[in-house]
Amino acid sequence: MAAGPHPRLLRGAIERRLFVDALPDVVWAALHDPSCSTWRDVRLDLDPAGPDWPAAGARRHARFRVGLVVIGITLESLEARPARRFRVGIDGRGICGERRWELTPAAGGTRVAGSVRLEGRTRVGRVLLRLDRAGIGPRLEAELAALKQKAEAATGRST
Repeated sequence: MAAGPHPRLLRGAIERRLFVDALPDVVWAALHDPSCSTWRDVRLDLDPAGPDWPAAGARRHARFRVGLVVIGITLESLEARPARRFRVGIDGRGICGERRWELTPAAGGTRVAGSVRLEGRTRVGRVLLRLDRAGIGPRLEAELAALKQKAEAATGRST
């Protein structure tokens, strides 16, 4: 798992990268498979996706857990370029932010960069995020590891 800023990374975002031994279209399908959301590893419980998800402009509701506190949020697909890039805006009571996934073909597989940027819009939101900041990187790594496992299993190339 590589760390370090991506040239287009949002200020204050946390990013992790890894290589998946599967083509970008397989990784994209694994990322959006409704039967097994890898997003649960980042403490996000998603409501079922509508038929337009992940198309840009589509919205989805979720619950974001920060410690014992659960915050209702809305996710909006900001950019959905199949097998290339997916960006989601996050808007909730006291917090906002963005999630990104960049898929780049490399050496017969896919280089995946996942990032998250969250901001507290209220005093309570800022405190909650400050308390949870150290856990964001490890949860992002867990999410990407689950994505890698799912995509490579789909191609029969599990490592």
